[in-house]
Amino acid sequence: MKKNINQTTYKMKIFESLITESTFGMPVQQTYKGEIPCELLSFNKAVAKKRYDTTVHFYINDKEFTRILTYPEKYLEILKRFKSVIAPDFSQYIEMPYPMKLYHCYLNKAFAAYWSKNGINVIPNVTWSTPDSYDYSFTGIEKNGVIAINCTGVKKSAYSKYLWLQGYKEAIRRLEPSHIIRYGEKMPEEHEEISTYFENENFKLLNNGRKR
Repeated sequence: MKKNINQTTYKMKIFESLITESTFGMPVQQTYKGEIPCELLSFNKAVAKKRYDTTVHFYINDKEFTRILTYPEKYLEILKRFKSVIAPDFSQYIEMPYPMKLYHCYLNKAFAAYWSKNGINVIPNVTWSTPDSYDYSFTGIEKNGVIAINCTGVKKSAYSKYLWLQGYKEAIRRLEPSHIIRYGEKMPEEHEEISTYFENENFKLLNNGRKR
């Protein structure tokens, strides 16, 4: 057990030099200055297929990418080969205890900042849970930049859909993004005029509802 604790402490040291905001200690993410992606590929498929001319996303089951926690330096070098990377998406499930949601949000931003610091073009991934997550979820992300948002699974219940839409509106209000990389189905009341849509099932690019 002691060995495992020491290993975890060592791995967390890679985040020690990151710039953080003062309220929650969330790492500050650099503004993305790259091109708007024309293709997204999930982390597990991108690493397996070695398709380096694409943008990597983490909108998959958490267990498919927890290896970045175990081998952060290894995957840093691998992700450097890709065009760009959307920040990780460790889940903030509604039923999770508050400290766990906070920790998952921290990991998402810490890896984003760590990768950016080491030369990777990282698109901030904006995630949230219930309204009590807004303050820590939306801090550390610069206004007027490009962001990514996922909606996979939110249509499973009316309540999940409601929470997603309320969080989406709050993210737009606070961050005022210049462009949104949207993964998953279109949702009501979205800002389609500043969004590029990627279909979950086939990774086909949709631009304002039109395939191209």
